[in-house]
Amino acid sequence: MHSRSLPTLATARFLLLSAAGLALTACGGPGGPVDGGKAMAHVEKFVSFGPRPFGSDALAKTADYIQQQIESLGLKMQRHEVEHRREKKTIRNLYCRIDGEDPDNGPILMIGAHYDTKRTEGCSEWTHDGPFLGAIDGGGAPAVLIELARAILAMKDRPKCNVWLYWIDAEESIDWTWNDERALLGSKAFCQMLSQQKILPRVKAFVLLDLIGSKAMKIDKDGNSNARLQELFADAAKALGIEERVYRFPTEADIAEYRRRGLNWGTKDDHESFINRGVPSVLLIDFARRIPDGARDERYEAWWHTPDDDLDAMDSDSLALAGNLVMQALADLDAFVHGKKKQR
Repeated sequence: MHSRSLPTLATARFLLLSAAGLALTACGGPGGPVDGGKAMAHVEKFVSFGPRPFGSDALAKTADYIQQQIESLGLKMQRHEVEHRREKKTIRNLYCRIDGEDPDNGPILMIGAHYDTKRTEGCSEWTHDGPFLGAIDGGGAPAVLIELARAILAMKDRPKCNVWLYWIDAEESIDWTWNDERALLGSKAFCQMLSQQKILPRVKAFVLLDLIGSKAMKIDKDGNSNARLQELFADAAKALGIEERVYRFPTEADIAEYRRRGLNWGTKDDHESFINRGVPSVLLIDFARRIPDGARDERYEAWWHTPDDDLDAMDSDSLALAGNLVMQALADLDAFVHGKKKQR
């Protein structure tokens, strides 16, 4: 999906050494309230619009579709729209609120996913025939977010905190090679708005989903994420019986090698915009072994930033897995944003 600025052993931004991991079952999301089939239907709709880079008409149609879906659930979609001065394009951030006990002053748990795709037009680095549709990278996670809205609304005992769902525009680096100045534009602008409106201090945790929906999906550990939040998701995975899919990469040996080389093993993504503002954040991403010129493993298809990132690379059970992992962690996330210890 996005280019990250992290150094690598090869040309990939995110360094992951080839190391043995535990075998994964082919697919099959855990049971839970999030319907992977419904999420897949959203991805199919996104892809039907074609490539959806920042500023495109196709992305504007995608925003309208997401808004229609959210408002059909009885929620109000709010838009944060601002023109980026340098790029001369309108950033369209979308968000909706599921109110808790104190909507105006209470703590906020924010869950986000970017919905733009990598720009390939005019990029000499794009050497493939055909368009980049970004089914996984820019499709899977925002689709899961829609179904998380449905699942949370259906809960008998909703979180006491306020849950804000956030669809992020302009995540991808406009330059093919990651450029900090031309990437994460949507989340940077959104955090600035939250700060100006004095809402940001209420955001006590940010959960980011990215690269969601691949066959044999897994969640990789991110060196930039909050350790306590990662622990909550590790425990949620164990409760669902999918611990073998969560945080097996990078291995301890991988991390030791990164440190020996003086490399950062964290990932550049939208959670950085929140981390830089002091918000505890966690990234849920399936990136390891997905890079065509990175470390290879026959269990994982390397579709990242290629035409192979299409509907055929996806599994609805993987979408359900990601959504239900968040739902399983929700009570502990609620406790976290209230400053309480993990629920037992």
